[in-house]
Amino acid sequence: MGKGAKRPSRARMRGQLLDEAARATLPSAVDVCVCGGGAAGLVAAISAAEAGASTAVLERDFSCGRSILATGGGRCNLTRLDLDARAYNDPAFIDAVCGPLFSTDVLGFFDACGLATSFESEGDTRIYPLSDRASSVREVLLGRARRAGVILACAREVGGIGGDSVLFRELFSDGEHSLRAKAIVLAGRDGFVPAGLDAVPFSPLLCPVACEGLPFDELDGRRVHARVTLLRDGKTVLDEYGEVLFRSYGLSGIVIFNLSRFARRGDTVELDLAPGLDDSSFAKLVSSAGNAAGIVDPVIVDVLGDEKHVSCTVSGLAQTEHAQVRRGGLVTGQFDPATLMVRDRPGLFAAGEVIDIDGPCGGYNLSWAWRSGQIAGTAAAAYAKAGA
Repeated sequence: MGKGAKRPSRARMRGQLLDEAARATLPSAVDVCVCGGGAAGLVAAISAAEAGASTAVLERDFSCGRSILATGGGRCNLTRLDLDARAYNDPAFIDAVCGPLFSTDVLGFFDACGLATSFESEGDTRIYPLSDRASSVREVLLGRARRAGVILACAREVGGIGGDSVLFRELFSDGEHSLRAKAIVLAGRDGFVPAGLDAVPFSPLLCPVACEGLPFDELDGRRVHARVTLLRDGKTVLDEYGEVLFRSYGLSGIVIFNLSRFARRGDTVELDLAPGLDDSSFAKLVSSAGNAAGIVDPVIVDVLGDEKHVSCTVSGLAQTEHAQVRRGGLVTGQFDPATLMVRDRPGLFAAGEVIDIDGPCGGYNLSWAWRSGQIAGTAAAAYAKAGA
């Protein structure tokens, strides 16, 4: 786009994407059909196609990989070197599926995509694209998928599975359609779960927490680095350090997002506003200065007084429509961890968020999406070819 040229309107861009989606033609049958073209779906499709299977992706959105653009605040924290299965809600399943080379396998995949990566900072373990743009991740995935011959069929909403066929609706035409496939990979974020499978209801996760007990309206917009402790019946559920953002409804920030995985209504959140000082040193400095404004944000001091420790009560989750991930999905016990195929449904595989796996912020959830996509896609191709 030349300098000074106007960007097309959102409506016009959507119209162009819809026209492009309508031009993508599907055969009557493929070896592998991937339901969902997000992070896990794209990797599954690439892995299946590169293993020699004819592969198509059915994606409800007007283009594939759009969910990747919002990850990591638009920067996309790909993975981390110190991935720990214990950080996930089902450590045993993660260990069985991903093994000891979890992050190595993820990084190897993206190296083969031609993506340059870098660490967040010296001594950190979080890995980002060198460009610092999530769009780089999406572009290399789309490019690799196209080179592998994957059919990216967007604006197609999956509605069911009947035998060896995936039923879907085109958003640019009327009527129901079907695509036969020897193997099917479920990888969508839209909550589609085939009948007959065990699943936990989906709920939002990694989002702000609504709280009561502090004058949040007066604190709205203030930030503080704090030690955050979640307590239930006097027992510590989570203890973590990080930046906390006060909002009119409660608390936000990465450390609070992680807390949202465990918080229940009625839990207590304790904030140590000066975690680098013990209580005695804090009191001494307050005595010398006459208040805590030399230690804590003066605006926070004006509202809360010279307090090092403050607490509030969880009343629920907030801004759930913007939650980074969802809890719930297909129960892990019904999968073969070596292939991510449903044991009682030969030819049906799954990857990513559609399985009941979640982890904290910091590259854990994307790492699961990438690695589970690799495993499910490769296994689906092997299944399809074995039955050819």
